[in-house]
Amino acid sequence: MNVEQVKDNYFHPENITIMTDRFSQWVLNEQHFAYHVIWDDIRQNYLPILCQSKPRRIYPASMWSELMDISSIRIDFAVKYPNSMLLWFAGIKSASPSFNGIRGIIIVPQENVNITVNTLYVYDESSVYMYHAEIRDNMRPKAYYSGLANEMRNQSGIEPMSAIGEAFPDFADPAHEDIPIYAMDPDVTQSMQILSARIPGSLILDPESDDLESIQESILLTQKDSLLAMRDKTENIVVFSDLENVYQLNAYGVLEYKYLPPEQKTDPGDAKSSFVQALSFIELRKDLVGDAEIVLKDIRQEGNAFVFTFGYRYGGMDILLSDADNDMTAPAIRIKASSDRILECRWVIREFRGNPGYRTYSVSFIDMLDRINENHPSLLWFEKFRSIRMGYHLIITDISDKRLYPSWLIITDKASYRVPVGEMED
Repeated sequence: MNVEQVKDNYFHPENITIMTDRFSQWVLNEQHFAYHVIWDDIRQNYLPILCQSKPRRIYPASMWSELMDISSIRIDFAVKYPNSMLLWFAGIKSASPSFNGIRGIIIVPQENVNITVNTLYVYDESSVYMYHAEIRDNMRPKAYYSGLANEMRNQSGIEPMSAIGEAFPDFADPAHEDIPIYAMDPDVTQSMQILSARIPGSLILDPESDDLESIQESILLTQKDSLLAMRDKTENIVVFSDLENVYQLNAYGVLEYKYLPPEQKTDPGDAKSSFVQALSFIELRKDLVGDAEIVLKDIRQEGNAFVFTFGYRYGGMDILLSDADNDMTAPAIRIKASSDRILECRWVIREFRGNPGYRTYSVSFIDMLDRINENHPSLLWFEKFRSIRMGYHLIITDISDKRLYPSWLIITDKASYRVPVGEMED
């Protein structure tokens, strides 16, 4: 798989936020044109500068939350990208960045009076690094960034949001006071689609049939003729294996892979090389998931290998998965990889399709509170919000074809909840 052609699909912010302060912020996702303008400038121009320059100053990590109070453009990633991956994404063969990965970037255009210099802050979860970046001819002018807040105010298609800790402090977990909400406008709406989700037809295990050809072609690819197939109709699973590889697919559409020999490598690999292995495994089978995007959600090192966690997204909104415990944290894909090969994988495979037409839903925080009060009244009295997002929810053990409706996906300090979003009448 030529991963160079697809790598940028896995490198993008979760949100870009235009901020004047905690009360007035505009959260952009991939559906907004300005998101792409800003991100293209950051990825193509500013990222190489950050990777190859020394910071002017280094601040403690606590500085990051203080920057929320100033007018800025904030780029937040779902995961901290390691330096080896950042250099690869930026097309840089060799550099020694001062930071240890990037979890977020903030642009503060008004901080430097020089119109040819932009001030940026980089956050790596341990420190905050301040850079002065020279604005070159091929880059967006400084006036573009300093004028973004006024541009957002004049657009009718996007509403300002507030931090929950400022608007409704009694509801927020103190460690999560920056959750953005539509606090002041009870009538704010958004057009969204209903999704259909099903196990791909080629992966459905029919207890009455011994035909495994479609499954072999979909998941084994070039190995389809070299692995021994074993079928357990009692458990309704199928296993393909040889002396080194074992694939297992169950009736819930969950594919598990394991490389059997013990890992011989003693030197720790780099995240980029391991990520290339994970990307190849996914991309060769990506047509199985239909219209959904696959997005990177977590990276962590485990011995000499790296574990990558991926989620599903559609229309800029996450599709959260639940196992039998209904905690909404089950990963769509979890891959453990070394720089040489895939070592383990667990993939909840679903084919997602957007139903034709859009419906209008209320995304007002006030409306959400009313719906919580109807369905989970104790939440508002005894729990604190840690995450509030609009998205879709899928239960892994539900194998029938499902219609997924837009929902509030809420995580508190005690539990997780799915609350239906109110559909507006035409």
